[in-house]
Amino acid sequence: MNKKNMILASKICLLIAMIGFCIPVFDDANGFVALMYFFGAGEGTLYTLIGAALVLSFLSMAASVVFSSLYFVRAKKDTYTKSASIIDISLLITILVTTFFALIAVKKFTEEDVEFGVGFYFLVYGLIAFVIIYMYSTLLGQSLSAKTEARRAYWMLSLPAILFYFGVMTFPSLFSVFLSLTNYSGGSLFEEGALKFVGLKNYIKVFSDQYFYVSLKNNLWIVLVSVFGQLPLGFFLAYILTRGLVRAKNFFQTMIYLPCVISTVVIGILFQTFFSSSGAWTEIMKWINPSYEWTMGSSPMLPVLFVILWMYTGTYLIIFLANLQKIDPQIIEAATIDGASERQVLWHVIFPELSGVFVISAILAISGSLKSFDLIYVMTAGGPAKQTYVLSLYMFDKAFKGAADYPMANTISTIMVVISLILIGVVKTLEKKFGAKEE
Repeated sequence: MNKKNMILASKICLLIAMIGFCIPVFDDANGFVALMYFFGAGEGTLYTLIGAALVLSFLSMAASVVFSSLYFVRAKKDTYTKSASIIDISLLITILVTTFFALIAVKKFTEEDVEFGVGFYFLVYGLIAFVIIYMYSTLLGQSLSAKTEARRAYWMLSLPAILFYFGVMTFPSLFSVFLSLTNYSGGSLFEEGALKFVGLKNYIKVFSDQYFYVSLKNNLWIVLVSVFGQLPLGFFLAYILTRGLVRAKNFFQTMIYLPCVISTVVIGILFQTFFSSSGAWTEIMKWINPSYEWTMGSSPMLPVLFVILWMYTGTYLIIFLANLQKIDPQIIEAATIDGASERQVLWHVIFPELSGVFVISAILAISGSLKSFDLIYVMTAGGPAKQTYVLSLYMFDKAFKGAADYPMANTISTIMVVISLILIGVVKTLEKKFGAKEE
């Protein structure tokens, strides 16, 4: 599609937005009825300004559609001249500024005053489609250097993903940090008194709660088991399978990875039963020692840590297996011919080649450990007496159990992110200092 057709397609979006808004649908506050409401309300200058902005926006839309149609269809032109381009861009700016003002200003009134309804959505989505198509049309038909063209192509392909990531990840995270500094307790953010800045009051409250430190300690135990348990064990098993030191490689690989594909809820219920007072663990221990009595009072996290170690080691097994298979066998063979022992090959050849993989795996282990929730929620629900609390479960209880404390929940989530970034920073620093970079 050439530049002329892209511009005309953008004008069709304007036309749809204008027609969709102006047809009264479903209620009396749509279309021209909503537009004329502001002039007839007689409730202040702002109402009149909103009505004037909407009228100017619609007149600019109509002028833009007519101008482009006459220019490209009637005059049979293929591209804008400089003066025509200035006119069209001026109309575009007028449409965006006036519509944006009207839509933002009308939010100051309650729904009882005015409700745009279906026409409102026609207007918004039509304008969004118009801007996207119009901006894309500016990239067509230009003589660009290879570097500029590559840069534009890069941004065109990556910008949707960046915006999506910002919308679902970055913005909620930053907004959570903002809410942790307020007293927001639910409901509309725009109601008077719903939001008040309280500074670090919520952080002081969290750091003075004993269960925060219980949760933090348990999370750090999970991090240690993940980084110094799952990673070394996953690598050790992957190394044994890759080097062919055991038979039935496919069988062991499947058995080790199998827990990763089983539902976490199923595993949680299974081991909750296994470690219960009448479960298999108690029966086995009583068979060995008849006077044995199972209690979780002294070390309630041990069963949880065991299950976490068993369940997620397979993930790192697959990661290390895939990367061990990327190492050229001729390098290992040459080192062996030169007289290197198995330990020397491991230390001087394999470890340097996989240093980057170790770092990425450690980052995955840390972030996953701090998000631990589902398995612990099913196995213990934080019990007994909240001794198996982790930060995510602590945050969940604050937000959704009993009297909701959203400021505390947002504060805990912010602390989780900060701890994760600190631990990841430590891993990256150690990798830069001691590890070789993977090519």
